Amino acid sequence: MSMDSYKKHVPDGVEDCLPAECCIKKNMENALRQQFIANGYDEIETPTYEYYDVFQSGVGSYMQESMIKFVDTGGRILVLRPDLTVPIARVAATKMPEGVKRLFYIQNSFAAAEPAIGKAGEFTQAGIELIGEKSSRADAEVIALAVKALCTAGLKEFAVDIGQVQFFKALVGGLALSNGALDALRHAVDSKDAQAIKAASEKLGISGALKQKILGLPALFGGSEVFDKAIALGGTDECAQAVENLRSVYNMLCEYGLSKYLSVDLGLLHDIAYYSGIVFRGLAKGIGFPVVSGGRYDGLLEKFGRPQAATGFALGIKRVMIAMERQGLLCGHYGTDAVVSCENTASAAAYAFAEQQRNRGKRTLFVAGLTREALLALKQSYGAKRAVYFDTDGTRQIVEE
Repeated sequence: MSMDSYKKHVPDGVEDCLPAECCIKKNMENALRQQFIANGYDEIETPTYEYYDVFQSGVGSYMQESMIKFVDTGGRILVLRPDLTVPIARVAATKMPEGVKRLFYIQNSFAAAEPAIGKAGEFTQAGIELIGEKSSRADAEVIALAVKALCTAGLKEFAVDIGQVQFFKALVGGLALSNGALDALRHAVDSKDAQAIKAASEKLGISGALKQKILGLPALFGGSEVFDKAIALGGTDECAQAVENLRSVYNMLCEYGLSKYLSVDLGLLHDIAYYSGIVFRGLAKGIGFPVVSGGRYDGLLEKFGRPQAATGFALGIKRVMIAMERQGLLCGHYGTDAVVSCENTASAAAYAFAEQQRNRGKRTLFVAGLTREALLALKQSYGAKRAVYFDTDGTRQIVEE
């Protein structure tokens, strides 16, 4: 491609949002915003870019490798935010009073683009963070709101898997593993790839009973029957405590009437390293990537100087839209109540009518000086409910309804 032709294209990983898609996206964001507010959460915004130091620890090697980095005029390394949870943890720990905080955001994140659907370089996320609350009730609150958010967005067919990363950490807790080695093993288990789990285990010198337990993690998937199987496989009090915590949250969600959406998955670990307890992931029919992801991250705020419990989730707007499109659920236009035109001498009356309709919340397009035929063509192109025309003396006529 010649240098001149780049001006007609966008870089890999980003895309223009044309009117139909933008209509769907903004309607979804507005609905989610109202849902979060209705549930007692307050909106927060963080900068598009941060110092690299903010993300230097606690996120895991997979996120660090995908960051888009650049340098400011003082030579300091900056990154386009690859995640919203870490910046909000920074704000909560350094600029907000102690106590329980319920925060939500609808902002873009950035990562080095991958050549696959759902792996864009710029993506909008809508999510919540519940900070300062350590109880199982808080985990259940967040997961319940994640389910409600997917319903609010308009998605019909989806499931939410819930797990407990502390179970995995308890299994491997006696091993002297570097963060990078632990990331690789966690990624292999999360991918449910038996060969990758074997390879990662052998590379780390894990063998015998422990290796078999790790290989058995992906099979700990299903309903409430998984809990006793997991306790038997873990074989330690710490593993049992993690499972009982998961059982408590699962039972609470069932009491909320959400059991039809839920599965238990002890092989669910996430690539991001800051997760410390309950984790969950929403999967939708028609797309191979999670549409929502979240969990507990009690150790993250401590990295910014103020230890606090925390849990939350992020919903991928574009991923939900892809899933909805494949389920035949998208409608990409704003409804138009009326198109209005007039003879040139009646423009004052026609404009006043259009403004009156707009003030009532009705989408009304006013274009002066059209013929009746041109007005009907405009009505058809906009899919408007009616066409209104004002004659020379200001008389209003319904041309077509």
